[in-house]
Amino acid sequence: MSLEQFINSDQGGEGMSEAAFEALRERMAAAAAQIAQIKKEEGKQKKKEDELLKILLKFVKTSSKTDLVLLISRVLEQNIPANFILSIIVLSNPEIHQEVGHFKMLDHQGNIQNPQSDSSNAQALIFFNSNDETLPLKVKIALDNWMKNLLLQAEENPQKLLKTAYEIEMKELPREWDFEDPKYERIERIKAILIQIITSVMREFLEQNNVTEPFDKLHDFAKFIITGILNKTKENLEGRKLLE
Repeated sequence: MSLEQFINSDQGGEGMSEAAFEALRERMAAAAAQIAQIKKEEGKQKKKEDELLKILLKFVKTSSKTDLVLLISRVLEQNIPANFILSIIVLSNPEIHQEVGHFKMLDHQGNIQNPQSDSSNAQALIFFNSNDETLPLKVKIALDNWMKNLLLQAEENPQKLLKTAYEIEMKELPREWDFEDPKYERIERIKAILIQIITSVMREFLEQNNVTEPFDKLHDFAKFIITGILNKTKENLEGRKLLE
């Protein structure tokens, strides 16, 4: 059925004014263009995700780091976006820098490789005291840039990351009366495997720079990092929804 036939049937044969019809046609055309653009962007995102997944799988197949490969495999099982996984492991694995360079990852010095990209929304998260002498300055800078990039990569596919990064528990609340319908509290916990892989990569990076930190401290730090990144990603996503 054509647009004209639909309008006429909907109006009981009376039709609508030419001005109203043209206004409706313009709105429908704009909506169709918006849908087409969304599908185009989704296609680009899917293509990019596939390319990054190939790089990640190649690393898994060729790396001799058994523990890290196992962690990556477990993270992939959780459907965490490939770009976010790569942005984690790139810190301690310079052999993949060249392959992921044009995807705005980091170079070996911890600098974002695409200097023309707008990182103003990344908002540096300051995790280190400038007076802390336990870490060399170059290590602090590299870690700070790495964390900025993690936040940047989280923004690439925020819905998927937020959907896959948490374990969800629906906890039944106490009932005042037995005949009441049950009520539940939604509890979100960051998946332990995400914290584990960040901890492992940081520890390896620090060892590469002759720095040793207790595992518990690194684990707490990794949890702090991913919690801040996911909270900021939620905040930014909600902000975009309000603007739309």
